[in-house]
Amino acid sequence: MAKYGSNDVAFFLVDGFNLAGVSTTLSDATESQIEESSALGDAWGESLATGVRRAELAADGFYDDASDSVNAALSGNEATSRIVCYAYAGNTLAQQFVGHVGAFGGTYTRSATRNELTKASATWTVTGQKDTGVILEPLGAETASGTGSAQNNDASTSGGAVGYLQVTTSSGTSPTADIKVEDSSDNISYSDLLTFTQATGRTAQRATVSGTVNKYLRV
Repeated sequence: MAKYGSNDVAFFLVDGFNLAGVSTTLSDATESQIEESSALGDAWGESLATGVRRAELAADGFYDDASDSVNAALSGNEATSRIVCYAYAGNTLAQQFVGHVGAFGGTYTRSATRNELTKASATWTVTGQKDTGVILEPLGAETASGTGSAQNNDASTSGGAVGYLQVTTSSGTSPTADIKVEDSSDNISYSDLLTFTQATGRTAQRATVSGTVNKYLRV
């Protein structure tokens, strides 16, 4: 069983802002809503799951006023629904990542203490879904058109798929990025599975598809 440390956290992306470099802690939790179901005559308390789950997310770190850092990402956006992605186990093909949609940074706190660096922290209220997936294209610079490496998921599924896209920046003359996910049953013939809206700068997107998803995936 693999063990991971803080140096393995590959990215912490909030709508295209990568906050990993200023964050010191990142914690997420998933809670299943439980309702007490004890009735008259029961000798012991009973509870049943309601079928509703809730995700929570929080981070602490250093205050930074750079245009691509924590203050620009979070200050004044507490009521804005965000797309958040993070990876605990490295920035490589097939490693697991977590994605949140409907994450509201309801609390953003800055604190200054004598003889210490100024800190910043945020707590998100997640009103949407928490997804767990695999990295199909590691976060990094892309300088030309191309096709990513194939990810073998061992079997197809009929349950559809969810895809996340995070673009931290773009530069050059009218730069654009047209990004899609393809699937294949044989790693030879591929067809479009998910197509993201053209990215022209910092952006975050979540796309879904229903039906069959073949075992091989690539960007």
